[in-house]
Amino acid sequence: MDAGRIKLLNGLTTRVMDTGGDKPVVVLIHGLANSIEIWSRVTPRLAAPFRVVAFDLPGFGEADRPDAAYDSDFFVEQLTALLDTLGIDRAHLVGSSLGASVTVRFSGENLGRIDRAVLAAPGGFGGGTHPLMRIPALPVIGTWLGRPTPANNRLTLRLAIHDQRKVTPELVELTNRYARTAGSERSFVRSLQTGVGLSGVKGREGFERLARRFERPTLVVWGRQDRVFPASQSDRAMALLPQAERLLIDDCGHYPHWEQPDVFATAVERFLGGER
Repeated sequence: MDAGRIKLLNGLTTRVMDTGGDKPVVVLIHGLANSIEIWSRVTPRLAAPFRVVAFDLPGFGEADRPDAAYDSDFFVEQLTALLDTLGIDRAHLVGSSLGASVTVRFSGENLGRIDRAVLAAPGGFGGGTHPLMRIPALPVIGTWLGRPTPANNRLTLRLAIHDQRKVTPELVELTNRYARTAGSERSFVRSLQTGVGLSGVKGREGFERLARRFERPTLVVWGRQDRVFPASQSDRAMALLPQAERLLIDDCGHYPHWEQPDVFATAVERFLGGER
């Protein structure tokens, strides 16, 4: 993927991949500790019918890592800044995990900028999550234990990905390389601490309130073997989202676009190519 660094209107610098062209715009929003490379298995397919834009959320990948809260307001600001910087008034949004949650949060003040949405395993439709995701919330030692060390990164990838053969050496090294960037411990741990507590996912009441008002065609995608946020949480998503349909993918964990790229890309292409 060809990508370049740009300065957003909010002053932060990030890396953006933009396939260009006069086509419907699809913006890809990655999850916690990921980067634009996590979309590399679906971008070639999606780039045929769409102008595909992917960016590193500040705090991750090759983006800046400011001393910030790394809460939902922070990430919504980054998505807003990206669209404003690129002059994109309205787009399809495809989010994974954190990126999917940011899409729902973004809709609170920006529903008119969303055409259709694909939400892949967002946090917020249930309180349950794997105990490893709650480690940073431990008093005193949580921040230290939750650091993105090579051992923790491998453990996290093995948790997220169902078929361990897809925890490739390249993906592990990429994750470790970005985790070595100054400020990564802060961005990773704070992102988890603001979103997950010892009892599970935080801020569900406000999230569900926004979901009820998410009046846009929405495809909810979940891997049946997701151990980060169990696929049963898709039931709550379907109950709340006004215009949702669902796809559950077999032999798939938390990253359907990485683990089952053909299934994911086919579903996204079909859904985003539907009647508006």
